[in-house]
Amino acid sequence: MDVIERFNDRYPFGQHLGIEITDAEDGVARGKIELDDHHSLSESTRLAHGAVPFALADSLSAAALASVEGNPGPTLDVRIDYLRPATGDVHGEAVVDRYGSETGVVEAELHDDDGNTIAKTRGVYKTNMVDGKNPFVDSD
Repeated sequence: MDVIERFNDRYPFGQHLGIEITDAEDGVARGKIELDDHHSLSESTRLAHGAVPFALADSLSAAALASVEGNPGPTLDVRIDYLRPATGDVHGEAVVDRYGSETGVVEAELHDDDGNTIAKTRGVYKTNMVDGKNPFVDSD
């Protein structure tokens, strides 16, 4: 299955948040979230909850890894540095920094519509298959 199709059409959490993967090949993924009222931290302001940019970065990182091996692996650890609040649409790019037989390391950077950096992440993800299957996306 195509990586973009898997993430845009068969990823309920991503669909719920409005995550859109626009590119995913050769260890690089790009995408966005169009900020809406349900992403807000409070009713009185349009300011994204911190989980919104984190979810985009984590999803892009999984898509970047999937573009290398064909399937996303589970997140093992992620560090996120929030650099400014997200008050509008969030765009991002994730790049596989290291791909190994057991784990991969991915860095992601998120920006607003003006190109200002919102957040940066560095995450570690599981890469290997178990008995020829990815237990996190293949069901019995």
